[in-house]
Amino acid sequence: MAVRARSESNIPTPPPEPEADQLLSPMNGLSGMDAKTLLIGDIGENGSWWTGKSDRNRNDKDLKRKKVGEGSKKPVSSRSPNINWADLDAWYRLIHSAGTDWQKQAKLLKADSVAYSTSPLEGQSNMQDIEEDLADAREHAVRTLLKTTENLLKRPSRPLKEPEDSRFLLIMLANPSLYPSGSSHRPPTSSDRRPLKRTASDELAGRRQDSATKSSGREGSQHNGLLKRIFGLVSCSSENCHRYMVGWLARFDEEHLVKLIDLVASFVTYRIGRRPGRARGKDTVNDGGLIPDLSGSTMNTSAQLHSAMGLSGCVKKGPDDTNAEPDWSNDWQIKAAAKVMSLLFAANNIWQGSPRDGGHSSSIPHAKARRSGQLLPTSSFYNTLLDYQDLIADFKIWETRRDKFAFCQYPLFLSMGAKIKILEHDARRQMEIKAREAYFDQVIRQRAIDGHFTLRVRRECMVDDSLRQISAAVGAGQEELKKGLRVQFSGEEGVDAGGPRKEWFLMLVRDIFDPNHGMFVYDEDSQTCYFNANSFETSDQYYLVGALLGLAIYNSTILDISLPSFAFRKLLAAAPTSSNPSSNITSLTGTKNQMTYTLSDLAEFRPSLASGLQQLLDFDGDVEATYCRDFVAPIDRYGSLTYVPLISNGENIPVTNSNRHDFVDAYVRYLLDTAVARQFEPFKRGFFTVCAGNALSLFRAEEIELLIRGSDESLDVDSLRAVAVYENWRLPTPPHSLVVRPAEHVDVVRWFWEVFRSATPERQRMLLTFITGTDRIPAVGATSLVLRIMAGGDGWGGGGREERERFPVARTCFNMLVLWRYESKEVLKGKLWRAVEESEGFALK
Repeated sequence: MAVRARSESNIPTPPPEPEADQLLSPMNGLSGMDAKTLLIGDIGENGSWWTGKSDRNRNDKDLKRKKVGEGSKKPVSSRSPNINWADLDAWYRLIHSAGTDWQKQAKLLKADSVAYSTSPLEGQSNMQDIEEDLADAREHAVRTLLKTTENLLKRPSRPLKEPEDSRFLLIMLANPSLYPSGSSHRPPTSSDRRPLKRTASDELAGRRQDSATKSSGREGSQHNGLLKRIFGLVSCSSENCHRYMVGWLARFDEEHLVKLIDLVASFVTYRIGRRPGRARGKDTVNDGGLIPDLSGSTMNTSAQLHSAMGLSGCVKKGPDDTNAEPDWSNDWQIKAAAKVMSLLFAANNIWQGSPRDGGHSSSIPHAKARRSGQLLPTSSFYNTLLDYQDLIADFKIWETRRDKFAFCQYPLFLSMGAKIKILEHDARRQMEIKAREAYFDQVIRQRAIDGHFTLRVRRECMVDDSLRQISAAVGAGQEELKKGLRVQFSGEEGVDAGGPRKEWFLMLVRDIFDPNHGMFVYDEDSQTCYFNANSFETSDQYYLVGALLGLAIYNSTILDISLPSFAFRKLLAAAPTSSNPSSNITSLTGTKNQMTYTLSDLAEFRPSLASGLQQLLDFDGDVEATYCRDFVAPIDRYGSLTYVPLISNGENIPVTNSNRHDFVDAYVRYLLDTAVARQFEPFKRGFFTVCAGNALSLFRAEEIELLIRGSDESLDVDSLRAVAVYENWRLPTPPHSLVVRPAEHVDVVRWFWEVFRSATPERQRMLLTFITGTDRIPAVGATSLVLRIMAGGDGWGGGGREERERFPVARTCFNMLVLWRYESKEVLKGKLWRAVEESEGFALK
């Protein structure tokens, strides 16, 4: 008989009785095995392959006998951890479904045995008892597996320095018990109402039965203790392990990778939601920061005393102090999970796995993500629970470079709304600083200084006036650009509360990006524009375009520009080094110091040319004899065709089958980078002259594009109507009280939404521009655009016929539309569209 394992029971098994005296039973073949062997055996001993210790029983002599070159195959590669996922899934299913098919096995034994029919399993009570016992045994097996996993995580036996050392963590993460769908191993039966017999192995598992029923969802999971240890080991492994891990994850199939992403996201949400706000000390005085904190032994010099009196950061913090640290700043579990999510995010950006059929991958955001090389769009990683947290405090911790965790270190968690909130805070803070400096300069030097950056422009000379004043502001030290922007049109009475600024942006962009202006070239197929390499405009003009985009971000204004998406990646790749070295931005924003250009980038701007180059790459014949091309780029300069060498002596190097990839790469790089370097450099300087804050580094290229251009999705009129507010709509009968729900009970309001909904998309954009000053939806969606529909006059039509003949009035500063009590829908429709199509300029009311 074989020697028993150390962990097996030493209780002797009684000798079997003679076969003649035994009744054939489906359980007879298992009677010689103890309970542990029946359930799962010694997982700790037989599961040593988890940690790669399959060779631990080999002695040194065996290793020395191996000749050079006879080494075993490396357990992992950069492309795969060499795990048979199908076998692993079957192994986990075997444990989680042990005994569920006992009735099927009993029928098979019954069919094979004649004697079995003399003692069948009869009675509903017997069947139910067997089901309950097997369910308890199955649950005990799962708990034993989980406890063994936990013990291994507590003592992994070696530092995780090599990629093969971390492979066992992926095996553990494949356990279905860790996922919400696998939290329940059996349907509820009557055994749920009776106590489960607890054994020593159950106590070792450290899990109480009632802990699983305290709450539902991720908050009630009893396996967060395992997840935190797995995430902790992954995050603390070596950089080499992380590189291999990203390569492995990037080749996971879609369903597997999405499950892992959801698991980490739910754990982060669980940790954020379970941390209550810390109680503040009772000895703090709410003095509004006016009394300096002189406590401590360091306040023993006059310099330190003056410093404490002058710096707001050294005063006592009241209960409403916004500099308090977020609860998660010292949470190592969130920090570890965030690091794991960053690895998943990096794998998502270079995903090379196999997609699943159907599902959500056919949606527009997912299709756009696939075109950029991602499996899931960046928005899939957002944690919207953070939108309700104090992210300003998180941003301040991140800026101070303290040894604290901040979600700004991992901006993939921050939604567009959260990032915009941080960006607006950063912009408002810099504006306040510049306005304060202007005020004190005015007091000290006794001269009038405007606290805003005011542009006074003429409509007929808008580009020249804007360029001259922006250049003057930059020459004065760039401080003026950090102030809030106000625009005054010459000869118009409008006071800028937002409306004139919006129109200045809109009209200036239309003028600069006009194809007849010559600064940008357009492609009819893609409907996009790019820098004109043959432009005669000076670099100052391109500097103005860059500053214009920066001012739009800085002043929360959407621009209607048609630059291709790769232009924004190019812009971020050229960003100056962040002042925060711990920002960890390069790997998380998807930008690199060295921008690479691909055929997909060219397809965004010139799809027909990109298609032709792709045909060159796919051609099966003789490229040199068929295409007769050299390493030169044909450039059309105002009707004159010239050839520019792509490499040294390129005019004498033919394109062949062996070097055609080099030709395409050089051609694309020349068109998108080298040829437009003279135009792009001032454009970049102008943009980062205005947008030089740390907050901008939180955005990825596609988010910057969304921030500048807004969303070009079709208008959802129903969503706009759902968030609209109504003012001054009153009943026509005395005492003329306010109408409740005017959208339902006032004909004019109802007609307006019907006209809006039935209009063509182009006219809908025109109407939106008339009301708000722009035809784009904000980056965070239509629900963030609140239209104010106001009743003109007294609100109930007491002004008579003269009032009903007036045109609708738009106040773009407040996204407000003033309507009057028109007699019919046709009258409203005619006056509304005439006002939209024939109005321009601002007046003061």
